[in-house]
Amino acid sequence: MTKDELRTNIRAQRRALNTNDIYNLSTQIHKYLFSLECIKTAKTVCTFLSAFKEPDTFEIVKRLSAEKKRIAVPVTDIENTVLSLSYISGTNSLIKGAYGIYEPSEIRPVSISHIDALIIPGLAFDRQGNRMGFGKGYYDRLLNDCTCPKIGLCYDFQLFDEIPTEPHDIQMNFIITEKEIITVGEKYAV
Repeated sequence: MTKDELRTNIRAQRRALNTNDIYNLSTQIHKYLFSLECIKTAKTVCTFLSAFKEPDTFEIVKRLSAEKKRIAVPVTDIENTVLSLSYISGTNSLIKGAYGIYEPSEIRPVSISHIDALIIPGLAFDRQGNRMGFGKGYYDRLLNDCTCPKIGLCYDFQLFDEIPTEPHDIQMNFIITEKEIITVGEKYAV
């Protein structure tokens, strides 16, 4: 299957999910996520803000906030096709930004070097830690400078044995679905 066919297929499957499906699947994903040692010990966690029927990350933000962790989220710069990171203090001061994805209304910049764990979206992942994004390369550029654990969140139907990759692709350290945690390599403990 080509990247375009894969993207079309997965988008259709995500569109078919209802609110109840998303809640139930996301609840299990959250359990696995918060069992990771790198999340338990992190002081600052960066997470994407879910959109378009992705696994819910707003509940992740609420829990991280309740645990007194610093939270950062991506901010999209369409003109330069890059992501920067900004601290948030919760979900109350968010506005719809680029591509209809929520972003902070006030930008409080943070360097990726200050992030202890990075939660990443994707349209598809494979068991070797490869990620296929939305085709614009935003996360590919961000991940170039990332040294912390990279955690891909997806539904089980977005996980494959193998997906098409490019030489510049950066692997995840963990991939979490509602059914399992996939650990890639031995750099980080589960």
